[in-house]
Amino acid sequence: MSTFYVITFLLFLAATYLATPQFISIFEEGKALVKNYKGVLIPQGIGIIFPIFYLAWSALFGLIFGKFPMDIFLILLAVFSASFIGFIDDMLGARNVLGFKGHFGKLLQGKLTTGGLKAISGLLAAFVISAVIAPDAIFEVILNTLVIALFTNLFNLLDLRPGRSIKFFLILFIVFLLGLAFGQKLSYALPYLPLVGIILGYFPYDLSAKCMMGDAGSNVIGMSMGILAASAFEVYTKILILILLIAVHIYTEKYSLTDLINKNRFLSFLDELGR
Repeated sequence: MSTFYVITFLLFLAATYLATPQFISIFEEGKALVKNYKGVLIPQGIGIIFPIFYLAWSALFGLIFGKFPMDIFLILLAVFSASFIGFIDDMLGARNVLGFKGHFGKLLQGKLTTGGLKAISGLLAAFVISAVIAPDAIFEVILNTLVIALFTNLFNLLDLRPGRSIKFFLILFIVFLLGLAFGQKLSYALPYLPLVGIILGYFPYDLSAKCMMGDAGSNVIGMSMGILAASAFEVYTKILILILLIAVHIYTEKYSLTDLINKNRFLSFLDELGR
């Protein structure tokens, strides 16, 4: 079965690469354009291609093997819910309210923002998925919920420059693979390979600033990494991950990740690589 994952990784990488220009055209015709960091109008929300193509891959899996494992179903649920939540913010969201503090502050004032809706919906999705992963362990359900939710938001925070969020995703996925290989749990990562291929197929268009995946895409890659961490790693590893995630979010409430990256020569080099 591992051969199937490798073959479909390559197949869906090529398919996404060929299909992305069609999605860009749809968004351009629909005037779903926003200014990027350079002030250039480009399509935003192209990340909806991720769940659509993962659905196609899942259908292919079911057609060939005649079954549908729970781990694939969870990833499919995650990518669709995450992308839907993000797409609402991409299309309707205002940018005058930012950060957890800003959105939850508005909620306390009785005003619902798209960012607040995204945070609440993302937390609920993370909880439902966590309850399936560890149904009999309340502490682990809470732990997994926080890990998944904060991973999802982390990739939103990173997605401010072309290719940045996907670069971090690829590096993190490799780190996770090494950790899983050490623990002899590489099988946990197999259902994510087609999704990685889909994201890689889209990657050149994001890197060249021809479009933005938006929250419709960054939510998907963040939640998928959160689910992989929640399902594959031991409790103490997840606690360490959660501490790191909380530290990053506290930092970003006060400081800019872009400024931090620009001030570090190595991080700046990685950030600019390929643009």
